[in-house]
Amino acid sequence: MNGLILATGETPAVDLGALVKNFTDVAASQFGTAAPAVIAAAAGLAVIMWGVPKLIGFFKRTAK
Repeated sequence: MNGLILATGETPAVDLGALVKNFTDVAASQFGTAAPAVIAAAAGLAVIMWGVPKLIGFFKRTAK
């Protein structure tokens, strides 16, 4: 039995606070483990997007 429906057919009262806490606990643990990888990927992308044009400009200036 999943606990959502009682044997009498009545639905029990749902504690919204407990439901939200359960969801946020699960979401926080998943985001907490993924956050370092996401931050590192974003930082790497930012460095590439900023650095590659600077590097190309540098080589263009030195080639003249």
